[in-house]
Amino acid sequence: MNQKDLSNQDTQTIENDQNEKSTEEASVEKQADENTNLLVNDEQQLQAVKEDNIDLGERNRYADVMSSKKKRVPKAIKMVLSLAFVGVLIAGGFYMINRTKSDENQKDIATVFSERGMLETYIEGDGSIEARKQVELGKEIKGKITEVNVQAGQSVQAGDVLFVVNQEETRKEIDTAKKELIEAQKSLDEAASAVTAAQRNVSELTTTAPFSGKFIPKTQEESEPTKTYKNGDELSAGTVLGTIVDDTIMRLPLYFSYAYVDSVQNGAKANVSIPSTMSQIEGWVESIERVEKISSSGTRLFRVVIAMKNPGTLSSGMVASAEIPSDIGSIMPAETGKLEYAREETITIKQTGTITSIGTLDYYRFSQGTVLVKQKNDELNRAVETARRTLESQQQAIAEKQKRVEELQARVANSNVVSPIDGIVLRMDAVVDSELTGVDAPCVVADISSLVVNAQISMNDINSVAQGQQASITIRTNTEDINLSGVVESVALQADQNQSNGGMPTYTAVVLLDALPENVSVSMGYYVDYKIITAREEDCIILPSKAIVNTLEGTAVFAKPAEGESFENAQPIPEGTEDIPQDFQLVPVKVGLSDSNNVQILEGIPEGTEVFVAGPQDVYEQQSEVTVSVG
Repeated sequence: MNQKDLSNQDTQTIENDQNEKSTEEASVEKQADENTNLLVNDEQQLQAVKEDNIDLGERNRYADVMSSKKKRVPKAIKMVLSLAFVGVLIAGGFYMINRTKSDENQKDIATVFSERGMLETYIEGDGSIEARKQVELGKEIKGKITEVNVQAGQSVQAGDVLFVVNQEETRKEIDTAKKELIEAQKSLDEAASAVTAAQRNVSELTTTAPFSGKFIPKTQEESEPTKTYKNGDELSAGTVLGTIVDDTIMRLPLYFSYAYVDSVQNGAKANVSIPSTMSQIEGWVESIERVEKISSSGTRLFRVVIAMKNPGTLSSGMVASAEIPSDIGSIMPAETGKLEYAREETITIKQTGTITSIGTLDYYRFSQGTVLVKQKNDELNRAVETARRTLESQQQAIAEKQKRVEELQARVANSNVVSPIDGIVLRMDAVVDSELTGVDAPCVVADISSLVVNAQISMNDINSVAQGQQASITIRTNTEDINLSGVVESVALQADQNQSNGGMPTYTAVVLLDALPENVSVSMGYYVDYKIITAREEDCIILPSKAIVNTLEGTAVFAKPAEGESFENAQPIPEGTEDIPQDFQLVPVKVGLSDSNNVQILEGIPEGTEVFVAGPQDVYEQQSEVTVSVG
């Protein structure tokens, strides 16, 4: 896009000086030519008198003239006159040379005055007019059109039925989509179960105490040493480490004759005798089980479980007996029993893995949940991640299939295609009995009360375009140009996808048009020219850009101070800088907005300052030369 200038410097004065110089030079040359011609003619006539073969009459006529006595001019006077004539010619030549130099100097001394004005920059290009809001209808619908109620160019209102489609084909698609959804749900359930199983396998690499109790190591054969484990050992699934028991309470199952079944009560006191320790411990009836066991003597027996606190000397398997006091006297069991722990569980390794943590287990007491052994198995961890990804994939598939069913159901529900907005039908390709394939939209409705221009912005200019900038739009027709106005509503952050011929990328800026005049109508997609104002200063001091010079300290101008005043910040003019007019000083200035011809002066000189515009544009070189010569 081209940057445009809004003001020009008049150079008519310089052109007039040049014309005047050319006129004067032509006059001098003409006079010199005339003098030369006179001398030549005199010499030619004299030669003719001496050499030509002329008749006597002619000869006498000249002879009379030449033979008449004349006063002779002295030779000294002739020399003085000749020298005077030569001096006049030389003086005239010097005058013309000086006049020419003076004219050239006058031409170079070109100045302007800083003045207030307006500067603006803009970019321009082309774009197309579109409706700010337009909708495509019927794009994904399949079926035969049975009714068309509007045509292109017709005004419609929101809710108007535009055309009607038979949705039999869509209903078949719904049945298929529902079947796919059911299958996807099954796959989702399987994936969820796989995740649960994989997580459980990983959790089983950590073995904990199932309840508070004492760890009893696995009983070994007398010929085998006790098995011990350490970090780094491989433990296979199914390996038995031992048993954890709750030995704080001991139980003693005993069988009694059914003759006493009604005399024994839950919670009743019991006296337990342990022969191996020759001790008696008080206990209580924990439960009565009405089983039927027949003794070797044919007596029918029921079972009673007696519980007692372990003083620390009892263990499972000890033989014991008990009597239960009652109203009918002490009730004795039919046979002795063996002590049991209140609770015990075998500790078995559930997953194969390498031990990463294990302590001393044998006969230690552990609280519920305390870690007994920790293992690692990378394969099990990978299985968890795989199962999770599968589950996520199935969840996404379920969501897509559910959405598909909902869309198809919405199509069937909307067999009557209606306009969602008030507007104009831009296109209506639907005709009765034609088949919609679900690919192209047969109808487009647009709200043309609000129009925009999709302006194509080059990559070089896109960074200068911003929301809110003013724009002017020109519609060119065969009869006249129509001028419209608008404002930049949005600017694309990504280049357009469709770039032709591999050229420079372009971006789209949306310009919202102001309301159209009543007598103006436009067509959608019509190409227009745009001009977007990128910057503007309404009231600022401006100078021609060629008046700005560059110095080591920054930008400056050759300015002449007003009479009786001076520039306090003037800089020395570098040595070697020629043709700077007298009284002009090198003054630093701060510049702002600029176009290709003019620049805004923010600081440095006031309005109305005379500025030399024919000086050097860059005094870096002169300043550098001065620095080198000093060093």
